[in-house]
Amino acid sequence: MHPARRVAARAVIAIVILAMTAACTTTQGSDKTGGDTVVLTLATFEGQPNANGLYHGPEAFVEHLGKVSGGRLKVELKTEYGDGAADAESKIVRAIASGEVDGGWPSTRAFARAGVPGLEVVEAPLTITSYAAQKAVVSGPVAGKLLARLDGSGMVGLGLAVGPLRRPFAANQPLLGPEDWKGITFRVFNSPTQADAVRALGATPADLSFSYIDQIKEGTLRGAEFDIAGYEQTGGGTQAGNVTANVVLWPKVFVLALSQKRFDALTSQQQAWVREAAAKAVKASVDAPYDETPAARTLCERGVRFRDATPGQLQGLRSRFRPVLDKLAADPTSAQLLGDLQAIAAQHPGPEAPAVPASCAQGVAANGSLGPIPTAVSDLPDGVYRHQLTHDQVAAAGGDDGSGTAGTWTLRVRGGTFQLNCRPVEGAGVSCGGGGNDSDEIFEAGDLRGTGNTVYFVGDVERVSRLNGCKLPATNQDGHCGPLDPYRMTWALSGDKLSFTDFEDGEGGELLNWTGGPWRKIA
Repeated sequence: MHPARRVAARAVIAIVILAMTAACTTTQGSDKTGGDTVVLTLATFEGQPNANGLYHGPEAFVEHLGKVSGGRLKVELKTEYGDGAADAESKIVRAIASGEVDGGWPSTRAFARAGVPGLEVVEAPLTITSYAAQKAVVSGPVAGKLLARLDGSGMVGLGLAVGPLRRPFAANQPLLGPEDWKGITFRVFNSPTQADAVRALGATPADLSFSYIDQIKEGTLRGAEFDIAGYEQTGGGTQAGNVTANVVLWPKVFVLALSQKRFDALTSQQQAWVREAAAKAVKASVDAPYDETPAARTLCERGVRFRDATPGQLQGLRSRFRPVLDKLAADPTSAQLLGDLQAIAAQHPGPEAPAVPASCAQGVAANGSLGPIPTAVSDLPDGVYRHQLTHDQVAAAGGDDGSGTAGTWTLRVRGGTFQLNCRPVEGAGVSCGGGGNDSDEIFEAGDLRGTGNTVYFVGDVERVSRLNGCKLPATNQDGHCGPLDPYRMTWALSGDKLSFTDFEDGEGGELLNWTGGPWRKIA
């Protein structure tokens, strides 16, 4: 990976969507007496309202709270609630119900693990598999029935909004039929229904959030449920680049919700504004286009492949999922909702597979020539090693001085782990990945794997976050740790001089900061 992508900087935890001042803030008590301006604190764990370009409902909800109220409802958005944990979205549900935050748009998958059952039927596998079906769900009578299941939960359900369709993404080979799933470990998103579906296919579910890609790279995870736009937006490539194009496991449907406590504290006029904003958000999500082809074609250029399951494989998946549907139907209310959803699905069948070139619909996505990462701890000797690369040296070696490979680099090796720091060097050009720091900066940290003189650097974003305070990669926005893709080199130690050659990251890259000269052991 290009070193500029490895820069770890500091993140802003919350952003204010609409301008606010201390004079604008009102207490819940004054709301009832007609306070002029109210600030609503909304939470998401994905960095921004429209994290991948398909979150039209949440984006419109935030926008219209200000518009319909003439600026008298303002939003403070907590952008990384839950710090990237696997249960971050369920934490948002609990926070809304308790009144810790005023509201948000957690998806239906998050509610059951937050102690609020009733919405998991939306994730009935292979049921709602098209955007047309989703639009019918969120804009029709079934939406009211689903929102009614929040009664008594501490939340006011304001509306449902269309979200992305989730497909199987996998390393090494696509997951086409039940035979491909047997014995693998597959990422689910803190959802009991998703976990049941994965078990029904003979696989092991793993509750993971943004860190799933690291486990894919390490070989401990075979695949993940994800959406095409989201995978493209977060920089996804061949790591989990085998997509089953004609299998939509379930949709990601957003629930626009406010805390019951906060809603009750608003005036009737303010409540009406909130409901109007939610209604406009639902409509925006229904009216919006959901063309996944541009994102899919971008992924094709990165080496991702889109394969179709055969009719026999699709039938095999449906047969394996039957016990999951029976479990959902065991509750009488859920059984009625499941029937409603199946009727909508029959009217709007899917999935809507993206249009990709024929070359992108065959073969497999291989992670370059990096290969599987060994589990053995590397033999690279412990020590502190330093190497300085000037701007002139970068230019003389034919490198791009704008890439940020210049700098004074320090590598600390201890017990099979590593830490890489950089301090800028003088001269005209970009140092240390272009992060703008004028002091020693921690770039990477992680584990060293391999045998003999071959070493794999396996980054650990959580370790980097603990060391320098950067935020875990909820989005691709500046200020987040990583992503830290693994890479491999050959090392040789002669006296106090350590050298690296044969850099391989599976993407054809080359990093002069590693291979552009010897490292001297200084401690």
